Amino acid sequence: MKPRLLWWLGTALLLLAVHTDWNVPLAAWVFPVFLLHYARLVPTRRAILMVGLSLLIGQLFWLGVTGLLFVLSALLAFTLLVVLQTTAFLADRLLAGRAGALRTLVFPVTLVAGEYLFTVITGFGDFGALGSTQATNLPLLQTASVTGVYGLTFVLAWFASVANTVWTEGWRPVKRTAIVHVCLLGVVFAAGGLRLLLDAPTTETVRIAGISPSAEADRASSDALDRAGVKYWRAEEVAAADPAAVGAAFAPVTDDLVTRTGQQASAGAKIVLWPETHARVLERDQAALLKRVGDQAKQAGIHVGLAYALYTSQAPYIRNVVVLVAPSGEALWTYDKTHPTPMEPMTPGPGNVPTADSPYGRLAAVICYDADFPGLMRQAADKGTSLMLVPANDWPGFGSLHAEKASFRAVENGYSLFRHSTHGISTAVDSQGRVLGHADFYRTDQQTLVADLPVQPRTQTVYSRVGDVFAWLCLAAAALCPLWTYRRKR
Repeated sequence: MKPRLLWWLGTALLLLAVHTDWNVPLAAWVFPVFLLHYARLVPTRRAILMVGLSLLIGQLFWLGVTGLLFVLSALLAFTLLVVLQTTAFLADRLLAGRAGALRTLVFPVTLVAGEYLFTVITGFGDFGALGSTQATNLPLLQTASVTGVYGLTFVLAWFASVANTVWTEGWRPVKRTAIVHVCLLGVVFAAGGLRLLLDAPTTETVRIAGISPSAEADRASSDALDRAGVKYWRAEEVAAADPAAVGAAFAPVTDDLVTRTGQQASAGAKIVLWPETHARVLERDQAALLKRVGDQAKQAGIHVGLAYALYTSQAPYIRNVVVLVAPSGEALWTYDKTHPTPMEPMTPGPGNVPTADSPYGRLAAVICYDADFPGLMRQAADKGTSLMLVPANDWPGFGSLHAEKASFRAVENGYSLFRHSTHGISTAVDSQGRVLGHADFYRTDQQTLVADLPVQPRTQTVYSRVGDVFAWLCLAAAALCPLWTYRRKR
């Protein structure tokens, strides 16, 4: 096959493999094979240039689909990811031929190392991890309980490396390596299947409801804000406006959410969760809202997770918070979002994941983008969390992939996870990544997700104990690759 055709095939499959709302998981296994083979056939400089161009096209495509193309910090960060990923293909081109029996491992360890470095350097969470495309592959997904998402990246990249080596060198010279790889791949899938079968979550469940306001309440609030001449996303405008007018404009949404909280409690929900920042509250009105919901929670005997944008009188004039109200009517804690997105001009929270005991196990909460940071989510596991609540707020083109990424946190840490997202996809996921509930904001007039999630006891996982040890081992191996191959050449 001509090198040019290899490049076009690899690039086309890469566009299908990039993690979007409609990516093809199988493409993530295949596209690196063509790009690796292309890089082996052409001169080194051309390989760097053209493989880097292919990966850049993939990242620009992803940024465009998700609406992040014109966010400068995202554009710069993912350009760095392109450089790190290209380095993995270059390492295979230059070093694999000198690595002997370990030649098929050069690409996977350097790719995992690059992905992990991206996470550490940029602070963009685990975005860009190739393994996240496999969220629906339940047997393979269980690998995350040991290695995190990076173990899945390793499996995909190792398969591509072995396939390319067989393609390049023929079957006979790499027969033993290929057989070992197939056997180990079988072990990975078999172990995942056994975990699904033998370590199933408890049958003890709790009913949780995620609610969003109706389209009618949204329109009433938007019309009132327009009359007041205020844009809710401009916090300084809200702070400077007439508080009575702004509070009245915010009221239709909060009133609707309070009403729906009572309805879900009457229908049997024991925990009700509001979505991130869809409700908007002035600081002066916060105590009244908490009193109102507290009385409701006390009467119904439920927990309520109130997520809302809290407008303050001091710069940056806004906080992104979730408050847990107990059946006693008391607010147990207020959590500020630890990792605001580049589009959120607000002060980050201190990064302490709050927990509270309940009859359903220990509850914890983070907000939306926070769930893309494995270290933060592992903090909740260290505190014995049984159920993670994640109020979220997405946008078209970002909902499904963001919900799928949250599944990895449940599997990694062994807790159930309820992610309720306005303007996106809401999901309820057990500790093995099974989606037990799903609701699309854009397919209903009023989004509600009700699910019975397994709770207590929490499944202990290897990853929750050791963290990113696997990623660090790959980083160390990648750093030693040049030395190892140099010594073999000598």
